Amino acid sequence: MKETIKLVAVLTIICSVSAAMLAAVYNITMGPITEALEIKTTTAAAEVMPEGATAVVKVNVEGENFFVSRSDCGCVEAVAVEGTSDNGYGGKLKLMISLSTDKKLINYQIITSKETAGLGTGIIEPEFKTPLLGKPFNANWKVSKDGGDFDAVTSATISSRAALECIRDAISKYEGAITKLCNNK
Repeated sequence: MKETIKLVAVLTIICSVSAAMLAAVYNITMGPITEALEIKTTTAAAEVMPEGATAVVKVNVEGENFFVSRSDCGCVEAVAVEGTSDNGYGGKLKLMISLSTDKKLINYQIITSKETAGLGTGIIEPEFKTPLLGKPFNANWKVSKDGGDFDAVTSATISSRAALECIRDAISKYEGAITKLCNNK
């Protein structure tokens, strides 16, 4: 009985020290990781904007960050916003998606992904991406297997579905915030 109590005490101490060390490492790395993701997000927003976009400004509307490009007169030209899906093959997928004021998809790129390299990452290859660009918001943003307008990446239907879900998410966010974005100069 004394041996069991001694063993439990030793294991408790080991687990407590390990947990404290993990918490310390997490606290040390949390700031740099958050900062790196912020830089990646801002860079992605600039890269998906249409060529010649100027005055890209980050605007927060109801807790959601939008990157807005305005013309010289202050009118919104394009908006970039994160689209997310929890249904990627590898889990959560985040895309930075730019949308035009004439309600069309401009461009997108991956912010975070755990999709299979060479398969799921095909969502950014021209074969999948090019047919999406310039399509209107009212397109059927689903893969053709699900009755939608777009062919999935070969052997990566789940990743394709997730990418299109990200686009639908971004369109929904855009439509919910465009009035406030236009009025927020």
